[in-house]
Amino acid sequence: MQSSRTFFDPALVEKSGSAFIREDKVDEALARLIPNVRITKGRFSCPGFAEQRDLVWNHMDQNHRPLIHRTYGEAMRMFVGERSAFSLTRFGGWPAVIPVFDGHYKDNGFYQILCLFGLIVVVVIIETNKDADGTRMDVDWAIASHKFLRFVHPILDRRLQRLNDVQNREDEQIRHRRVELRTKGYRFVTDEPDFLNSNAMANNVVFPPLASAFSVPIVAWSDGEVRQVDVGDRGYLVRRTGDAIEVWPAICPHEGAALKTTDLHGRVARCPWHGLEFGPRVLRPEGGPLTMCGAELTLVDGKLLVSPATVRPT
Repeated sequence: MQSSRTFFDPALVEKSGSAFIREDKVDEALARLIPNVRITKGRFSCPGFAEQRDLVWNHMDQNHRPLIHRTYGEAMRMFVGERSAFSLTRFGGWPAVIPVFDGHYKDNGFYQILCLFGLIVVVVIIETNKDADGTRMDVDWAIASHKFLRFVHPILDRRLQRLNDVQNREDEQIRHRRVELRTKGYRFVTDEPDFLNSNAMANNVVFPPLASAFSVPIVAWSDGEVRQVDVGDRGYLVRRTGDAIEVWPAICPHEGAALKTTDLHGRVARCPWHGLEFGPRVLRPEGGPLTMCGAELTLVDGKLLVSPATVRPT
């Protein structure tokens, strides 16, 4: 019998001690696994202008899916490593649970494997590629089952075509937002993404230095009024409360989502990408400064002063 090791790239085994199945061996492995197998192939391609690293991060960032994509139900994350993740995902509103494996098997490519009710296996190969006009997301899949279930394949193939079309269009806002912020000097911890840092609910935005100080008069604001204040290359949501003000970031420090006044719910700002919630920081007249989004904020003489952050001795 042929050794199963030949189904893997020996160079990857030597490099990291682990490896993913070779692309050219997927069909052969499925044929060994499933008696009287029928395999149906499908393909989807989506051009775009996001950077390749943002396409990679976007796929690894699994926490955005329930909020950005209506096609996802609840998911239970079972395992996350730098190069792979395993989840149990509920199928829409149905009480059916699907095991989903994601693996980053090459610099620009992923495997995503789903098993439907123990009867149908879907192996998806996702590649982020460059082309003459920008970048492109290429998705190829193999639907495999016993030949008696071949009538299901065209239905699943159409479903995968629609799913990829809808989700790539919904993801454009996330991908392009990162490109936009980078032109303003922003960086991200996830500029070199892996499954661990892409799913950590941490402050992954590295704000650029503020070039100069800004002064925003608030004395004319009515009590309880909230406005978005844009200063330089960053912004804040500000509400006047008597002589004091409440301040929230207008750029989510997690991954850079734009937060607007409509994202305020009472005293809580909720990120539209990942559902993170932020309470306000309070500034009082002549009180000490607070640091937010890489700048210092002070309330003096009815004006909000936004200044470059100073490095304080430790």
